[in-house]
Amino acid sequence: MFHHFHSADHKRRPGSISAEDFELMIDYLQQQFTILHPEDFFVEAAKGNTNNPYIVLTFDDALLSQFDIALPVLESRGIKGIFSVYSSVFTGNPDALEIFAAFRNSAFESFDEFFLVFERQVRSEVSDNFGVGQPDYPEGYLADFPFYSENERRFRFLRDEILGPGPYATLMWGLIHAETHFNLEEEISSLWMETDSVRRIKSLGHTIGMHSHSHPTRMDLLSRTAQQEEYDKNFSWIHENLKLEPKVVAHPCGRYSRETLEILSGLGAKFGFRSSRTEGEFGTLLEIPREDHANIYRAMVSP
Repeated sequence: MFHHFHSADHKRRPGSISAEDFELMIDYLQQQFTILHPEDFFVEAAKGNTNNPYIVLTFDDALLSQFDIALPVLESRGIKGIFSVYSSVFTGNPDALEIFAAFRNSAFESFDEFFLVFERQVRSEVSDNFGVGQPDYPEGYLADFPFYSENERRFRFLRDEILGPGPYATLMWGLIHAETHFNLEEEISSLWMETDSVRRIKSLGHTIGMHSHSHPTRMDLLSRTAQQEEYDKNFSWIHENLKLEPKVVAHPCGRYSRETLEILSGLGAKFGFRSSRTEGEFGTLLEIPREDHANIYRAMVSP
């Protein structure tokens, strides 16, 4: 298995890291692995050299913290990474996923505190979906993501399997509008890069990849037409604004289907990244396993 470093966290998320922590993490990784330039990594991946200690650094979602915190560290070390962006961020109508995450982190002392409120709200609105005495989520749900706590897994089950995108957004906006201390405009302005920032990253020699247009949490449940639209828009934005045809993709939330891979292949994608270290079920180079930075950080600080 290839080993990968994945950092996509906003700077105020629990588990996110400072520039100093990121420096230490790079030191830690370089002691154990060889951090390759993306193009060199792709050569090794195509050869199937899965036993070599090669890694590549990947960053998803076009988060501003990646530009402000991670990029200067990478440049000072001469390291190039892969930045996969979703394009609705730059259209004035970004997906609300990161806004909801920022709300969870600023309005509540902990994720567990948020989850108590969220679960209570879900149960009151969709109680028919919960049988008495039945577990809230299947045993082993998201077991491939060990960096999630038990409540984080429960939250994702309720969000993705019970509610779905529309009801989840309605519920979260209701919670946000009820919280008078949450400054929505300020939060939005601090979350994402601008187009010029992505252009700067490209000009420095980093690789830009696709990450869908609106970042659906369950790409695999969308129709083929909807998936095609997601990636057509994403590809077009990158091509028009960065003058390149992306060959790399990071699957939003690690979710995709065989149809997704066919669509991406049709757009010229050659390499893709999952969100966990488990092997992809279709055995393609569009399903390269990936390690999350939270696991790396945990290993660093463990006695």
